[in-house]
Amino acid sequence: MIDTHAHFNSTDLKNLKQEIEIVNSKPYLNKIINVGLDYETSKEVVEISLREEKFYGTLGIHPLHEGNISSLLELYQQLDCSKIVALGETGLDKSSPDTLKQQEKKLLETIELANFLSLPIIIHADNTNREVIDILKKQIPKEGFVFHCFQPDLEILDEILKMNGYISVGTPITRKTAKKSLEVIKNIPIENLLIELDYPYMSKESTIDGRNVFNKIKLIRGYTHRELETILDNNAKKLFKKL
Repeated sequence: MIDTHAHFNSTDLKNLKQEIEIVNSKPYLNKIINVGLDYETSKEVVEISLREEKFYGTLGIHPLHEGNISSLLELYQQLDCSKIVALGETGLDKSSPDTLKQQEKKLLETIELANFLSLPIIIHADNTNREVIDILKKQIPKEGFVFHCFQPDLEILDEILKMNGYISVGTPITRKTAKKSLEVIKNIPIENLLIELDYPYMSKESTIDGRNVFNKIKLIRGYTHRELETILDNNAKKLFKKL
């Protein structure tokens, strides 16, 4: 399995070294995309990717974090970013309405930089699916995009698919209240689906929860374990070409 979105850094995890050792001990978890949230975590993401075989990374300024997108270009130029597979996460988050204009500016700048570096982007959209889609239509990410931890919306899903985009899903689809998310799983073309844990934000276990998410998709779509594993891994490699 390829976990397409996680946060392994010393800011979010007190025992980072131990957490990485746990992941490395699980043979079924063969690659992890470690996502940057600001300049410091992005820098650490690069360092971890060069040290740990399973770990790849992204450079990003989260919409609720401070930082300049130009600093990501400096990182990319100064460090060995051979295992950096995308930019992000970037996007819009309505929990901070006063900063939405600034968030929009950072999103547009991230898309511009991603196009310059020939990388896809990872999108964070918290109650902003429509607003983000409208921006993407004006400034197209040429190497593709994924709505991570997709908030279920079949109308927006249709627009994402028309733009050849992806969505990723995680532990919310295993909850009893996940009726809308399950409708998304039932309706999405399987080639546009990715799997993630968003550890430690949306998941408490860096390995066990991933199997639960995988098994839920397998149950809904009726694939064998091997079939679904192959499809999801191939999807990740198609979007994140440097995996």
